[in-house]
Amino acid sequence: MINKLKNPFDPSFGTPPQIILPNYQSDFESPTSVAQAIAYDDPNRVIFITGLRGSGKTALLTQIEQQVVKLPNTYVVEIDNNQRMVQNFGHNLKNIFKMHALTDKIASISVMGFGLSFNKTNEDYTTQDIENFMTMLTKLHKRVVIFIDEFNHKENTREFIQLLQNLKRHNLNFYLVADGLPKMIYDIEHDQTLTFLKRARHIQTTMLNINEIEMEYQKHLKFDPVVTHQIAQLTGGYSFGFQLLGYKLWNATMISQQPANQQTFDAIKTLYVQDLFTQSYDIIFDNLSNHDREYLVGTANNMTTTQLANLMNYQKSAKQQQNYVNQYRRRMIQQDLIIPAGNGRVRFKLPLFKEYLADTQNPDSIRYNPLI
Repeated sequence: MINKLKNPFDPSFGTPPQIILPNYQSDFESPTSVAQAIAYDDPNRVIFITGLRGSGKTALLTQIEQQVVKLPNTYVVEIDNNQRMVQNFGHNLKNIFKMHALTDKIASISVMGFGLSFNKTNEDYTTQDIENFMTMLTKLHKRVVIFIDEFNHKENTREFIQLLQNLKRHNLNFYLVADGLPKMIYDIEHDQTLTFLKRARHIQTTMLNINEIEMEYQKHLKFDPVVTHQIAQLTGGYSFGFQLLGYKLWNATMISQQPANQQTFDAIKTLYVQDLFTQSYDIIFDNLSNHDREYLVGTANNMTTTQLANLMNYQKSAKQQQNYVNQYRRRMIQQDLIIPAGNGRVRFKLPLFKEYLADTQNPDSIRYNPLI
């Protein structure tokens, strides 16, 4: 039987790739360190992982989960943000008792005022049922760690977080680890009814180290070191870009049997940019407000504050215009699209994003969206 080589790069969203590079700021934010903090009963019951689309949030969440499942007396619960979260949580807690033979230990513990409901269906669990389950698990010296991928602000989210807030008030032993886009996490945290989230711990995904990207490309691709350096630089450290470009170059050289040289890289580069724009930047851009887009396009064209305000149709005094434009500057920094570059200037965080914005203003482009 012929052993088929498998592409080590994976640009698909939502699944951890085979090659994972660190995308956090320090060792204190590594999956091992986060799991250790939970093991030592970190008072921060909520951990949010935020970052751009394609920055490796789900991969980091999965790595943390893989470390947490190794902890003693710890049970992992995965909850889908789109389901009835409270009922789903109750069902998972019931299964913990049954799967881990904890029902045998209940008789030795006296808890006044309630019983545990093992006969209910998924739809019937109440917040009181869940508090009862969690009270018993806490008395048994067990902890529950909840993982949620792509957390966002919905009515079912508010109900679920209010439940967790009540569990925290009673000092019950749970943790929530969730990832989401910066705006989604911001909206959840600034819901006035969910005050305990304001003390949540934050891990913001970072750009990958270019030198580490280059080393991985050297390991898995057969390009000359000079070309490999160019390849790594083109990714700009963007996690999705790293996987996408590696995937395309590996297929070109290993499957299509193209030579690993400058000409092949130049040909793949064009295809890479097209897919980078379509699969990532189009989605990011489409999810912005019209004024957000105007700010970004104007910034890419080196507009002054007055020009930006006029582009946004905000014709007030110079001071008012300054304040108005600055709020969009803060919004784009918060959403991880730009970073301060000194003296009031900013630069785009994503590789080739300035070129993408120019493409949106090009009448010959399929993504033409005239703003200026």
